Amino acid sequence: MRRPLPSKLFHHGTRMEFFNLVVEQTCAYLRATFSELADLNWRVEEVPELSKGDSLARYAIRKSTMTIILYRIPIERLAQRGADARAQIEQSVLSAAGELIDRDPWELIHPN
Repeated sequence: MRRPLPSKLFHHGTRMEFFNLVVEQTCAYLRATFSELADLNWRVEEVPELSKGDSLARYAIRKSTMTIILYRIPIERLAQRGADARAQIEQSVLSAAGELIDRDPWELIHPN
């Protein structure tokens, strides 16, 4: 009998565990690399609360507590077809952190 072929769609654990791991690793990188993000806090929620007429946000920021809130379902579901899941999550973390400290997210990828 032949072994099953590995698939990049198969991850150990759940989608939520994978999402949290990527967010945790990306935030650890940001804390270690940028002094202004040393006190960065993060939280993952499923979806944002919406009022009539609101657009669906992928993240929210709280400058007073240095917190980014990432909304898992919009990030996963609104991703471009065929896009790498890790890259989509990292992009959302970088965008939220950049907005938190008023910097372009590209500056967080290339700190020089």
